[in-house]
Amino acid sequence: MRKPIAICIFASVIFTGAQVAEPQPGLVLTWQVGEVKSSTVVPNLWLYVPAGKPPSPFVPPGRFTATFEGFVNIDLRGDYSFHATGKGGVKLEVNNAVLLDLKGMGGVAKTITKTVRLNKGANAIKVTYSSPSKGDAQLRIFWSEYPDKPLPHEPIRSGQLTHLPGAPLAQASLVETGREIFIEHRCQRCHVSEGKGIPELAMSGPSFAAIGDRRHRDWMAQWVLNPKAQRKSSRMPQLLHGKTAPADAAAIAAFLASLKGPPKPSVEYLKPDLEAGEELAGQLNCVGCHTLPGAAAVAGKLSLSHVNRKFPEGELVGFLRAPNRHYAWTRMPKFALTAKEAWDISQWLRVKAPAHAEPKIDEDIAALALGKKLLTTLGCINCHNHEGENKFTAPNLSALTPEKWKGGCLAEEPAGKSPHFGFAPAQRAALRAFAATDRQSLQRHEPAEFARRQIRVLNCNACHGELDGFAKLDPIGLKLRPEWMQLLLAGDIKPRPRPWLPHRMPAFPARAKPLAQGLAQAHGYAPRTMPEPAAVNAELAEVGRQLVGVDGGFSCIACHGVKNREPLQVFEAQGINFAQVGARLQPEFFLRWMLDPLRVDPQTRMPTYFDKDARSVLVDVLEGDAKKQIEAIRQYLLQGNKMKLPVMQ
Repeated sequence: MRKPIAICIFASVIFTGAQVAEPQPGLVLTWQVGEVKSSTVVPNLWLYVPAGKPPSPFVPPGRFTATFEGFVNIDLRGDYSFHATGKGGVKLEVNNAVLLDLKGMGGVAKTITKTVRLNKGANAIKVTYSSPSKGDAQLRIFWSEYPDKPLPHEPIRSGQLTHLPGAPLAQASLVETGREIFIEHRCQRCHVSEGKGIPELAMSGPSFAAIGDRRHRDWMAQWVLNPKAQRKSSRMPQLLHGKTAPADAAAIAAFLASLKGPPKPSVEYLKPDLEAGEELAGQLNCVGCHTLPGAAAVAGKLSLSHVNRKFPEGELVGFLRAPNRHYAWTRMPKFALTAKEAWDISQWLRVKAPAHAEPKIDEDIAALALGKKLLTTLGCINCHNHEGENKFTAPNLSALTPEKWKGGCLAEEPAGKSPHFGFAPAQRAALRAFAATDRQSLQRHEPAEFARRQIRVLNCNACHGELDGFAKLDPIGLKLRPEWMQLLLAGDIKPRPRPWLPHRMPAFPARAKPLAQGLAQAHGYAPRTMPEPAAVNAELAEVGRQLVGVDGGFSCIACHGVKNREPLQVFEAQGINFAQVGARLQPEFFLRWMLDPLRVDPQTRMPTYFDKDARSVLVDVLEGDAKKQIEAIRQYLLQGNKMKLPVMQ
């Protein structure tokens, strides 16, 4: 074994009597472009910034420095080495000792440190990265607790990186939160500014086209009167105040109810299978985001008790099948339900929800005219697509100086004609902190930041890491190629990768491309997969075909199907069809996964075929070299649907 470099830990700073905060997950990342600085918290030591793009929404484009600071925590003292790849300069310090100090890394250059001894508990870590003078910026740092073994370095596991919060970071986080609130409430739809910006600035609310067919008039009146009374998490503000508010809301609802499409053909509704509807609602994990009708309220979840009040007969089915049809940026997932599945779920929900009889209201010409006028003057068309003329105006964003962010929409109580969002004190404080910036961050799209934000908005972790077959999201950008992720998020992967699982991965088409690119960049990968250095090696692929088969191979096809052939005999859990794997996985992840699946995912049923010396049990194939055998299998899988079937009996 190489002689370890003894490093004296100074982590005692964490445990001094002056400690005021507990360590928090992630590292503090400080960006600097020129004199402009901004800090945030990130989960790991990775970045990818395309040339000419801003590294963060809060700093301009240009050459930058990125400084990661915090602690790496281990359970037992041990010997480790670190491995850096990317483009640019990097300095790595652990417990105040410099392990790497490179002025520049080129392309896929790999730099491995000497072995270093880390102590049990928190070890201080600092990485200072400088972007290259030209080209994309990239950094990826991994480590190994088996530095003397011929195994690839791996990501530092989730939860092992922490930081101590402080006042500067708290202020930066407050600004970041304020920006997110501003974006999610679509403030710039009214307070416009010049220039292109983040994808969500194009986000509108549900279209008013034929809304009279899709929503009950009485529900719309109650919603318009006070959205937060119907849904506490609503982003829509209360637009109507004073004594006339109920009548005005009824007038707007009357006009919206008059917006109908062509007459629909009569439909003969079949008898629903309520048991199937209930089972499917469980499989889709509806309770991850909702409370079911009759269930007690849960903070942060939307009750479904309103479905009969909201949806006319038959309209809930259409919504469940295509929630994005009239609202591209909806947070409601698209599950690709069949007509029968949607019908069974909808009727099961309707049976459980309180009954509703829509009151019959005579048409009032004056109310329709008033509703139409109010729709065009209150700002509704700023967020909702509608063919009518928009007569609402609001101050330009540049005219909203910080002192003006204390009244109007941010007043504690409804005031004048301003929309009232019902912001909590903490939300108002965050928005005012954001107001104190130059607000140029609204014009800077940084995909990795977008991805982190959208994962929160879409509540992805309600399923990932919670449901069988839905892995934690921490390594997803390391695992999947961005092009494949985009197809998956758009709902365009056919057939489903895991059709045997009862749970389904939903689609979010409007977010698919920027979210996939952001997940890749957040893990240090380019937003587009780099092309393979050469075409598939046919000779090596043939060896791979033998290795996955049953005759002298690992019998991978016992659990994995190949093209149209089913797996031979699934032991505990079925694997993804081999025709899909090559286009799906990043090569680096594939190598680490094949060498030790349980190390990558402790919950996997995938067996391990190689030892820690990277040797194979099949010693007569490629000299028993595990890495060579794994590359042969990868070459075979890269052929996709063009692959020849292996020996399957």
